[in-house]
Amino acid sequence: MRWAVRIALVVVLAAVLVPAFASACPLCKDAKADTDYAGGTASLPNGFYYSILLMVSAPFLVVGGLLLRIWLARRRNAAIGSADAAPSPAVAPPARLVPDSRGAQP
Repeated sequence: MRWAVRIALVVVLAAVLVPAFASACPLCKDAKADTDYAGGTASLPNGFYYSILLMVSAPFLVVGGLLLRIWLARRRNAAIGSADAAPSPAVAPPARLVPDSRGAQP
């Protein structure tokens, strides 16, 4: 009998607390009636749907764009490096630590 009381108590407690946790954000919950919008009941949910899709996809698009940029730069550098595979002199000239301010090459 004690198990039945405990299970009933958990079910009642869950029935009381779950709607509070599962309620929508304040913007969705307190939104105006659907009849106030052009398109009636279809326009408000569709608007929220597309705004959520935009918010969810934006980080993936930014990270994907950055990864694409890095990949293209690495591929370009690898292509340049393989084209410059000419034999180097025995002693390489010393590298300049600070480039010429006018951009002139020595």
